[in-house]
Formats: sequence, structure tokens, C-alpha cells
Amino acid sequence: MLNSLSSAEPILAFDEFVLRADKTDSSVVISSPWNWCLDPGEQLSVMTTNSFLSYQLMATLSGLVEPISGEVLTQCNLSWPLAGQGGLHRSLTVDNGFEFLSSIYGDTLERSHISSGEFFDALKVREIDTSIPLKELSTGQKNFFFAALSILFSFDICIAPHSSYLLYLMSKDATLLRSLLRKQLDGGLCMITDSRDIQFKRQFCNRGMVLGPLGEVIFDGVLDEAIAISKQNDMLEKRAEADEIKFDYGEKLTNLSPTEEDLFNDF
Repeated sequence: MLNSLSSAEPILAFDEFVLRADKTDSSVVISSPWNWCLDPGEQLSVMTTNSFLSYQLMATLSGLVEPISGEVLTQCNLSWPLAGQGGLHRSLTVDNGFEFLSSIYGDTLERSHISSGEFFDALKVREIDTSIPLKELSTGQKNFFFAALSILFSFDICIAPHSSYLLYLMSKDATLLRSLLRKQLDGGLCMITDSRDIQFKRQFCNRGMVLGPLGEVIFDGVLDEAIAISKQNDMLEKRAEADEIKFDYGEKLTNLSPTEEDLFNDF
């Protein structure tokens, strides 16, 4: 549950926050409660060998999972996952989807550092027909549209979980989108990510935090130092692809049972 902070800073804080740390044993939790913060203007990269803990963190911030105990204190609005669907049904047209989200999050457009005109110009460059249903877009066009949409709506804190969508954002086809995201971040947008993409971290983050398997903070500070420590601890290489946890952007936004074979299917 998100509550209001009593002061202007930090923009987000974990208060005696405890998460599960093991996919198969619910009794295993982080070794000590988190009490760290995110300050205005920070774009934080969280690195850990524990992919389940990484998922728990991002899913909790996205409102999909409840913590074991503690609270996330914030007076700001958190985004839906970067490059994700934003809750749009595939039968909606591109125009309808934009209008629907604008009717709900119109205030975020007023604060955005990119205009709706820039958004639609980007869609034209990708040759996206805004009058057709989302389900008729090619996979590449669909990925581009969702990524562009999530960048356009400027919430106070961007949640950027590691996913195939985030990997698309770093592809050659999404070069224009990266420049738009950079514009939002330069305008003051905060971010928390668990992306394992080194280029994403270097291009969009300004703070790094390295967590141990049970959530202990090994390092918190300069991004390059955090990346170096992460590599030294074999944090990037030891995550076997077969054991990855993918973030669920579909309609069933639930904390699924870890015994289910297909945990998190991409859209």
C-alpha cells in the first residue's frame, strides 16, 4: 500500500519493508527490512543475483504483489511498467487507446516533457495506422506503440522492469523512443529499474544499488561502481535464461503460484 510522506523529500521511501526472497519457499524473506529511499531526479538501477527478489520488488511497486510487511511511502504517482500495455484491450484502435488513457491520466500529459504531437509523429515514422485495432499491428509496431505510450504519460516515477519490452526499447527500431525517454528523464522523471541490459543502465540511470541474494545492500551509490561490483560478484552471468522471471503485462495481473509452469507470459 502506498502512503503519503510527511515531507517533500525523498520522493519514495521503503519503511521497514520486507519481501519474499525465494520462489519455492514462502518462509524465506530478505535478511533485514529495507529503509532506503529514492530522491528527486534519481534513476536507480537495482542489481541482484536473485531474480525472484528482483521480480518481487518491481511487482510490488506496480501494485501486483503485497509485501510481507512494511510500506512504500510516496506522495507521487508511479507509472505502469515502462513499454507495457497500460491496460489497453487489443480490440481498441490506436486512437481509441490513446483517448482512453488520456481521459484517465490527462493530468500527466500536462506535465509531460514531450507533446502528443511528438508521440503521433513517432508513430508516423514507424508507419503505424492509428485507425486500426491494436491486434492488427505487427509485433514490431505493437511494441513501438506501447513503448511510446508509456513514455508519453509522464508519471513522477517510472517503473522499468526487465522484460522483452524493455529489451525492444534498446533495439535499433526504437532509437527515436530512447531519445524521447531521455527527454522525460532530463525533465526530472525518476526511475527504478531492474534491467540487466548494461546499455540501458548506462544510458538512463544515475545511481546503482547492488543487493545480495537475501536483499542485503552490498553497495549503493555511483552507477559505474555498482556495475563493476555486480560483475565482480557474477551477478549478470549467473542468471540462467531458463530460470528467468518475466514480468506479466497481460490482463491477469496477479501474483501467480510459483508452481505454475508458465508464470508470466508476454502480450
